[in-house]
Amino acid sequence: MRDEWFKGILTAKKVSKFVGLWVDTGAKRIWLPELGAGSGEQGAVDKLPRDPVLITAYLAKDPASLLTRLKCSNKDIERGRAVGKWRDNYPDSKDTAAIRRWLAAVGEYADDLLVLLPAPRSPLPRAVESVRAKNPPLALRDLAVRGDDLIAAGVRPGPDVGETLARLLEEVLEDPARNTKDYLLSRV
Repeated sequence: MRDEWFKGILTAKKVSKFVGLWVDTGAKRIWLPELGAGSGEQGAVDKLPRDPVLITAYLAKDPASLLTRLKCSNKDIERGRAVGKWRDNYPDSKDTAAIRRWLAAVGEYADDLLVLLPAPRSPLPRAVESVRAKNPPLALRDLAVRGDDLIAAGVRPGPDVGETLARLLEEVLEDPARNTKDYLLSRV
């Protein structure tokens, strides 16, 4: 099933017509019931890159479920899960702290989500590029302190270390200039 669906997406002249055929023949209802495939969505797929996982995730009500049923790889399923979770939750393009928090939350799936932006002329992609150009810390591994530093500063080993690191990351996402060992240890 997956092979036919993905091959059709890759080879069809217009993906919207391909999806329309699945809907019109009833094949969608039988084999891909998770697809929303409303008429408005169908025309938008022609503007997306010819990426079968991205297009499937865009059309599906529950992308992770559909991609799991199609026996896709775990990586593709996680991509679909991220699209399903974040496709209706974009940051304000004028709020750089919100953009940093969004980038930290969506991780490697930010580019997929930017492709799926509902407003084609949105300033968000440029704002994201501007934030990325500054290479801000977006993950725990980017912090100026490690778990060992926190333990040496008196934090109990175990879950307290992880909770403290997460709290410090939130502060750094708000203001990347705070990502210094001295400042972060002063907040412990």
